[in-house]
Amino acid sequence: MYLKALNEMIDLLDKGGHEHWKKWFLLAKEYYVDGNHEKSFKKVLGAYGGMGSFNDVFWNLFNDDFERLEYLKGEIWRYSKSKL
Repeated sequence: MYLKALNEMIDLLDKGGHEHWKKWFLLAKEYYVDGNHEKSFKKVLGAYGGMGSFNDVFWNLFNDDFERLEYLKGEIWRYSKSKL
């Protein structure tokens, strides 16, 4: 679930032109694929909260893509939080 959700979110970030956050989650994916799951989960959680965080971004996406991204954000956060 986690890797599939990350891949889908990375695609949506790319579609919306959010290069910074795309790179952020690509790195989290790389950590996970390399077997460093804890580092991946910490990278993901580090994106959320505080000023200028992942939660503060205006997503340049149409309704269906926007709603899907919002869903994935929550799922990925919850999963990462449950693993640490």
